[in-house]
Formats: sequence, structure tokens, C-alpha cells
Amino acid sequence: MKPALSVIDMIPDVHRTPALAALRKAVHEGRAGDVRLDRDDRDLAFFDGQVALTSPIGARLLMALYQQGRIKLKKPAARKLPTLSAYIQTEPAFRAEVRRLLAEDDARRVRLAAIIADPACASPEEITPQLIDKLADAQLGHGVMGQVSVAGLTAHRGLGKAAGDDERTLQDSRVICWWIDADGRRRGDEE
Repeated sequence: MKPALSVIDMIPDVHRTPALAALRKAVHEGRAGDVRLDRDDRDLAFFDGQVALTSPIGARLLMALYQQGRIKLKKPAARKLPTLSAYIQTEPAFRAEVRRLLAEDDARRVRLAAIIADPACASPEEITPQLIDKLADAQLGHGVMGQVSVAGLTAHRGLGKAAGDDERTLQDSRVICWWIDADGRRRGDEE
């Protein structure tokens, strides 16, 4: 995904703000003329965050809006938009990357579920403070401090020193997760 305004700038002499609003509306409706998007494609077409992003799918909608004359221009429309067309042509690669990322995420979730079900099956390389935190939630309860066993090692979740100068309040304490590796070194969050 690229910043939506940089994709809109691929159209010469465009009024950026109205074009962004038209693109946002078209994605929300899931159509622009004869171009239709299903729910999944709507999610992939546009990200409306602090910086609006659009994918080649959203660029395809933008092109349809442009061809229908629904994009406000400062000068007469150009016949061809080679830069925007080139970005639209990257849609198969974009979809492949999304599939790869989703497969990795699914594999990570399956592996996490397996480790939570049987912490002994984890390898020492897989141990992270986040994993210890999730294991402690599953075995001890949410927010409960204590020890858990993972990959044959004892891991700890506890309270670290206060974040600021005032160490008297519990609210300033932070949760830390750590373990001692096979070489006897402390790993994980610092106190």
C-alpha cells in the first residue's frame, strides 16, 4: 500500500482533497461504475489511518472514477495515466503478498496455541517476553505475577521498577517478563 495522496498525484492536475474524498466514498460503497468490490477487497483497497493508504485495488477504483469524470481536475483530462496504470498492474503481486502475510500470521497463531497447550514443545529460540506474558495469562490468570515453565526453562512475570523517579506508586510499575537461558544468562525485559 502507498499513501493515498501519492497515488492520487499519479493523475496530473488533480484536486487532491476532492479526489481523496471520492476514493474514500467509492471504497466505502464498494463500487465505482462497473468496478465492484467485495467486503475483503474493500478492506484491502484503502486504509483510513493517520496517513490514508491505498493499494492497487484502490487505485483501480480511482482509475474508474477518473474515467467516469468523477475526479475534479485543474486542466482537461489526459488520455493515459501510465504511472497509475503501472501501479494498478502490481495488484497480483500485492494480493500474493497479502496471502503470504496472512499465512504467516495463521502459522504464528497455530504455533502460539500449540505452545500454550504444551509449553514444553517450545524451543528456547521461540521464547520472548510476549510469549511468557501469554503463557502466564493462560496458566496463572490475566495480570497475575509468577513463574511458568516453557521449553524446560523457568520464566517469570513480575513487576519491574517504577518508570519514573517516584517509586512509591504501584501504577508507575511496569510488568516485565524474563528467563534464564541454558547458559545462565538473564534474557527478556530489563528491570
